[in-house]
Amino acid sequence: MNCRIEQKERNLWYETGISSIIGTRSYQQDFAYLYTDDQDLAALVCDGMGGLEGGEKASRAAAETFARDLREGGPGANLPGFLQREAKRMDKAVSGLKNAGGKPLKAGSTMVGVYCRKNLLYWVSVGDSRIYIIRGGQIVRQTRDHNYRLLLKEQLSAGQISQEFYDQEEKTPQAEALISFLGMDGLRVIDGKQQAISLLPGDIVLLCSDGVYKSLTDSQIHAMVRDNDIDMNIAADRLTAMALRYGVKGQDNTTVILLRYREEQEGEE
Repeated sequence: MNCRIEQKERNLWYETGISSIIGTRSYQQDFAYLYTDDQDLAALVCDGMGGLEGGEKASRAAAETFARDLREGGPGANLPGFLQREAKRMDKAVSGLKNAGGKPLKAGSTMVGVYCRKNLLYWVSVGDSRIYIIRGGQIVRQTRDHNYRLLLKEQLSAGQISQEFYDQEEKTPQAEALISFLGMDGLRVIDGKQQAISLLPGDIVLLCSDGVYKSLTDSQIHAMVRDNDIDMNIAADRLTAMALRYGVKGQDNTTVILLRYREEQEGEE
């Protein structure tokens, strides 16, 4: 598992779980990162692109850039600003990678990240990895997939293309092609919000690479997490196992981070 966990201090606000599988691929290009201290939590899922050498290096470089900046400078008071700046720094780090011959590696990575301070959650997204919030009987996706389909929707809304053209293009494999990812050296789309999401007791935050939602429906994801939410690590492991089982055309690398906001902090009266 390409995963890095930094526990500066135990965080009593959140229960966490991480799982990552290689699927049917011959190499792992996903990378997961989790940081906790007594007040804050940060989590990141990166899905690399570019084969054995490129994709693995891209996702690792992105996560390590984020981890280094968090460790050395901290997030500061402006958490949304920190996440937006980090997306640009991770993009620079990935675009600057070189191969063994000293030439540009030409690799990329998607990225979703969250920063939680008590019950307040801020997020950032580049590419098509996703963030969901599971609250009671609902699962709600927070992110957009930054692909050609998104561009088509925007062009259709602006009257730049016809419905007929949209319907034709949206059905092609090209619709899944990314229009924004780390490594472009100038991101086309970065998503995130200035206003925090206020989590309620029992809310579960899911960060995942596309290996999850391309194998499972939102309803299946919700049911699997809820059926196993006695333990976030168990829920994460069973979610990746289910994705492997139901992946139709060979299972991609699949990575999951689960965060559950506690109803009561342990040790408090």
